Amino acid sequence: SSFTILSWHACERGPARSLLTMSSATLEEIDAQIAAAKMRLENLQADYEESLDTIWMMLGSLLVFFMHSGFSLLEAGSVRFKNAQNILAKNLVVVTIGFLCWYVL
Repeated sequence: SSFTILSWHACERGPARSLLTMSSATLEEIDAQIAAAKMRLENLQADYEESLDTIWMMLGSLLVFFMHSGFSLLEAGSVRFKNAQNILAKNLVVVTIGFLCWYVL
C-alpha cells in the first residue's frame, strides 16, 4: 500500500520534489510501524510473563495439594483405625481454610 501512495505522490508533484516527499512519508510510516510493533511486542511479553507466573503458581499449588494428601495418608496410617476418619477430616479442614485464606488475600 505504501508503494501505491508513493507513486501517486510522484505523479502529482513532479520528479524532483516527489523523492523528498516519498522518503519522508516512507520514514514516517516505517517509524509508526516500528512503534506499533514495539508496543505489540511489549504487550506480548507482559502476557507471556503473566502466563508463566500463572503456570508456576498452578504447579506449586498442585505440589502442595498432593503433599497434603500424602501427609493425610501418613497420619491416617500412623493412628488407630477408629481415629483415621478424624485425622482425614482435620486435614481436609486445614486445606480448605488455607485455600480460603489464599483466595481472600
